[in-house]
Amino acid sequence: MTQRRWPTQLAAYPYAQPLLIGWQIADRERDVYWNDYEQALDAYLATQDQDLTDEERQRWLALSREGFQSLAARGDRHIGTSLALIRIHSELGEPQAVIQAIEQMLEIMPWMAEPLPDALELHVNRPFLAPLARFEQVQILEGELGNWIQSGIQAALEAADRAA
Repeated sequence: MTQRRWPTQLAAYPYAQPLLIGWQIADRERDVYWNDYEQALDAYLATQDQDLTDEERQRWLALSREGFQSLAARGDRHIGTSLALIRIHSELGEPQAVIQAIEQMLEIMPWMAEPLPDALELHVNRPFLAPLARFEQVQILEGELGNWIQSGIQAALEAADRAA
């Protein structure tokens, strides 16, 4: 059995801590994309190894991007896939691709561009990446996951607009 990176690596980030147990116990029996998603996520997390050269890090980022792009092309409409593509394109310095990933996400989930109801309880059954590195350290308060995601997407869009 291969050791998965995400349970331990994501546990270090405040945003993921309240979600981690739910991700670990989620029933993935009917999630036909899960195995490929987990591989793409772990490929991204491999980029966090401080001992990697820049070239090795770029290879892992490209491998992860290819995995998430393949999932999206095959019909995976999970928010985690969209968030990963936003993050990876940002880190690869691809502002137009960031904008495109956000646009595709909003086609799938147009409600993400609207004010969210106060009573909204959003549950995400897969581990996911913060849309930007700085959001990894932001604690998600109970009932605030939707607002946290929206803030991250908005920040990624603003950064991509400045870089484009």
